[in-house]
Amino acid sequence: MSKGTIPEKGTKQHTKNEKAIFNDPVLKKLRDTSEGFKTSSTIKTGTPSQQYKDNYDAIFGKKD
Repeated sequence: MSKGTIPEKGTKQHTKNEKAIFNDPVLKKLRDTSEGFKTSSTIKTGTPSQQYKDNYDAIFGKKD
C-alpha cells in the first residue's frame, strides 16, 4: 500500500486505522468532519414539550 491510498473496508489496515482513529479525539473529529458528521457534545431535543412541562413535578418532585 502506497502513501495516500485509502484501504478497503474490512482489511487489516482499515481495522488498524479505525482503532487508531477511535483512540484519538482529534483524528476522530477530523474523520467525522470529512464524512459529513457534525460534532456535538450534548443531546439537543429542542424545547420541552407541553406534556413534559405539565408532568415535571411528577417526574422530579416540586422545587421549593
